[in-house]
Amino acid sequence: MKCIAISTLVAISTLSAHAETYNYVCKDHGKSFPLKVDDAQNTLEWKGTTYKIKENESCAKFGWRAEKDGAYFDFCTATKGYAGIEQNGIEIPSDSKRR
Repeated sequence: MKCIAISTLVAISTLSAHAETYNYVCKDHGKSFPLKVDDAQNTLEWKGTTYKIKENESCAKFGWRAEKDGAYFDFCTATKGYAGIEQNGIEIPSDSKRR
């Protein structure tokens, strides 16, 4: 029983160690908007709206499908620091926010 409890604690701590927050700046119609992905909360915040996210395996590198109230878009990373939103055939470029 102790072995199961220890295994569970190790698994939980390992999963939480990989959860991260990613900050980007996306340009939409010439204006810059911050975008934040929170892996721990499974959320993406953009233009004042918080979306639930799930991993999107159709992205070339890594990405998420953001959904809220039946609307959705894909946020995919391409290279280190660059990503983009694809919604209704329109691509919105994003770059990671440097600290």
